[in-house]
Amino acid sequence: SSTDLAHKAPRNIHKIPQLKPGRSPRPATLRKMFGKLTEGMSTEYVIREVLLGITICFAQIPESVAFAFMANIKPPIALHAAWIVGFICSAFGGRPGMVNGATGAFAAIVGTFIPPAGTGNNGEGVELLFPSVMLAGLLMVLVSVTKLSRFITLLPSPVMLGFCNGLAIVIGLSQLHPFEDHEAHHWKEGSEMMWMLIICFTAMIIMECLPKLPFRIFKVIPSSLLAIISAIVLEFAVVRNVGSRTATIRDVSEFTLDTAFPIPFFISTEAVSYDLPSILTANGISKIVIQGIFLCLVGSIESLMTAEVVESFTKEPGDGNRTVLAMGGANLLSGFLGGMGGNAMIGLSTVNCLNGGKGRLGPCVTALGIMACVMGAYPLLNFIPVAALAGIMLVVVFHTFKWFTIPMILAAFLPRSLRNKLSLQRKVPRIDAIVIIIVTILCKWPAGTNIAVAVGVGVAICSMSYAWNSADTFEVIVSEEDGMKTYFIHGPFFFTSANRFLKMLNADTDPDQVEVVFSEATSLFDYSAMQAMNKISAEYKSKGKQILFKSLCSKSTKLLMKAQHLMSETEYTERDMEVTDLKGVEYGLGDLPQGGELGDALEKFGVPRSGSKQSTMVNHDDLTVVVGNEVDCLKAPTKSVSRMAKKSPGCIMVCPCTGGV
Repeated sequence: SSTDLAHKAPRNIHKIPQLKPGRSPRPATLRKMFGKLTEGMSTEYVIREVLLGITICFAQIPESVAFAFMANIKPPIALHAAWIVGFICSAFGGRPGMVNGATGAFAAIVGTFIPPAGTGNNGEGVELLFPSVMLAGLLMVLVSVTKLSRFITLLPSPVMLGFCNGLAIVIGLSQLHPFEDHEAHHWKEGSEMMWMLIICFTAMIIMECLPKLPFRIFKVIPSSLLAIISAIVLEFAVVRNVGSRTATIRDVSEFTLDTAFPIPFFISTEAVSYDLPSILTANGISKIVIQGIFLCLVGSIESLMTAEVVESFTKEPGDGNRTVLAMGGANLLSGFLGGMGGNAMIGLSTVNCLNGGKGRLGPCVTALGIMACVMGAYPLLNFIPVAALAGIMLVVVFHTFKWFTIPMILAAFLPRSLRNKLSLQRKVPRIDAIVIIIVTILCKWPAGTNIAVAVGVGVAICSMSYAWNSADTFEVIVSEEDGMKTYFIHGPFFFTSANRFLKMLNADTDPDQVEVVFSEATSLFDYSAMQAMNKISAEYKSKGKQILFKSLCSKSTKLLMKAQHLMSETEYTERDMEVTDLKGVEYGLGDLPQGGELGDALEKFGVPRSGSKQSTMVNHDDLTVVVGNEVDCLKAPTKSVSRMAKKSPGCIMVCPCTGGV
């Protein structure tokens, strides 16, 4: 018999009160109708979310500018992407409380396709970025529609740790570019270098240390904003008064009225113009496709990872498919308007949650604040020293890198005596430590690799490791009695264990009757296992012997039935299921059987043997049993069971298959 279980909790039905014509709804009625929409929108909630949004806004602006330098593009491209992606994802995404915008992960991918052209300048081929971002948005929508976001569970922890470490290294190395003289191709020298280092370290100290002081003001005002203000004061009140100067945003890429508003990338202006014909070349199209796929992979991975982190703080489930769908739409619009695209920002999202942010209002305020600064307060951005941005990002790098992985990796390779001496009681399997190292390195080295490639390699290594270890759990116990030899198999039956199983059976020496019994923990996983079964069966038949595979689970028999033309030599039976009580019967899939064990069982519980379609009353707490003939049951069991499940909490389908029940 093939069985299927489905459970559905009873639904609560709310009636909306009907209003008489010409009468306006009463306040109490409105509260009932819109209570869900205004739930949690207290004055305290609004104040907290708005203040958090403003705070994170001033932290996100310098990060976005730094990511633009990292991606070898001009800052307005990143800042416009920050507020476009940030607002759409925050307002319509599936994870409230999550901050979105231009990210280091996106910048790391973009930086591998656009060569450096000096800090603050667009590198060659920047026009290919915008179609790539739009393609990434389309792919994200496709991921959402096909519900592929659930595959985030395929990312093992070692891969995620290597992802974070590699991203930190990529961001950290990119902060060295402002200290280089791109014309002379060496480090800057003299007083300029000295003052840049002073400004950089000053910004780092303020960014890291001020929030730890026991003063409430430093908990309210973002440390990144204080770092920027201090750097501006130091640059214009000290450095320039002693006859020296360092580069500011105005010197490398000035914000002007022409760049204050986003416009479609294919429209040329005096300030913005791209080489559009190169987009339609064969080389351009190939780069767009590859870059779009990488951006989709990295954006989806980091956003879903961030959603998991936010969920651990808020304790409220999110909707991964909706998160990716909103991100796809945001990147489509961002690329169309000449932005670099973006995704969720794990660092700022963590800051938001740690300070009590749980709703959509705060991140939306952040996005609108960035928009206001770019469109209205852009002259102020030109005063920011580039060295201060580098200092802020180095602090971000410090917190992005997972430092605990260093002793964990050391413990994985050190002998026990040395681990005990150093108190390194944090050993993990060596393969996990190796994956962390490989993913971290591949994020940057060798040339041509990036974060997306590193994640793919890490997942592949972990998958191979799991397959190898799972094969070791496959066990075979052999017994022989009265001329019957029985093989009891336990564990997953797939390509690695199938090869081992083939070598254990010997058609030449085995008796004429052989049985292979599957344990409850054994099921077929792939074609390799199915092929092994058919190959063994054919070999035994050629020797005039019989081999029977017994006690297969319903999932395994379903695989075999779908491939019955490929499994013509295989004989098997399904695992039996005992039903101790029968409370109700629902007809509709076909005539009831006229005899046999199932007919006797149904008659025992008062069910007529005739082909009557009349249904018995099924109470709400009863179990529905759907009975039908073989053809009808096998054609559409899932749909029928789903329909029956709406009538009662659970449902069992009973199919009188050939050869018994």
